[in-house]
Amino acid sequence: MRAGVRAMLRRCLSQQRRVELKRLHSVGRKKLAPVLSVIHGTFSADDVVAELAHRLSGDFEILMVHSSFDEFLPMYKGTAKELVNALIDFCGPERTLVMPSFVMGGRSYDSSSYFRTRPFDVRYTPSEMGLIAEIFRRMPNVSRSLHPTCSLCALGPLAKEVTAGHHVSRTGLSPDSPFGVMTRRPTAILGLGVEYYRCLTHAHTATHQMGDEYPIKFVHPSTQVTLIDYDGTHYDYTLGLPDRTAKLDLRVLWSILSKEELVEWRFHGIPMFVVPQAGVVTERLVEAARRGVTIHGKVPVGNQSILAG
Repeated sequence: MRAGVRAMLRRCLSQQRRVELKRLHSVGRKKLAPVLSVIHGTFSADDVVAELAHRLSGDFEILMVHSSFDEFLPMYKGTAKELVNALIDFCGPERTLVMPSFVMGGRSYDSSSYFRTRPFDVRYTPSEMGLIAEIFRRMPNVSRSLHPTCSLCALGPLAKEVTAGHHVSRTGLSPDSPFGVMTRRPTAILGLGVEYYRCLTHAHTATHQMGDEYPIKFVHPSTQVTLIDYDGTHYDYTLGLPDRTAKLDLRVLWSILSKEELVEWRFHGIPMFVVPQAGVVTERLVEAARRGVTIHGKVPVGNQSILAG
């Protein structure tokens, strides 16, 4: 039901109006904080780690985390930094922790306008993926990939492999990007305070992997962005912009992935999900697209839908 309501709001309301609704939702949660804490109970960062140890098997090399700290409140009684440190400890020295550090274009979600007046500086441009992701970006020894909209931050033995060369990949989500590394490597995707249909970026990898074989064709405008690397080197970069006419609905994953391949639950009232194998998402969506089922809608087999930008 929550997914259906969200899809309806995306169709009917502007981005600005949806942002305002999110703000009002946050205000309402703060006012109801005492009631919510009684209903759902409270927990600490250690409790989160114990829950993850129960839900996640240990056979992954990379843990990709999507999160919303606001959704943790008021039940969570620690700080965002404590939660980040707990996730780092949970991964330990043998595994790599990854978080998105995307830049979506500010409050208007307009990347073209955003980068027209500023560069993407891998050292200083903040993530727009929430407080947890931004704190992680600022942690010592964390590497960030050089891509203006799809950058990732990583810490651990595979951090360099995950983040290297993002600005020279075919697209930000193509097989030669960090997302391709996560498709090939044993990668678990974790949602903390978010549902899969709000944030599972890996669902786009099938589109980029199939390329011209994908049954829906997009028209992408582009804009020029200046990239600044860790050593201060400047690059001129042509950024492909998303086709805003393409209606996205990740709820299709619920019917494509099994209950073992997409696990959802609530922890103290907070939405959580785990995809144990990121590569399975790509594989299942490629198979589905060849049957005409995509995250952008259904297409008759043998036909192609063209979306104009």
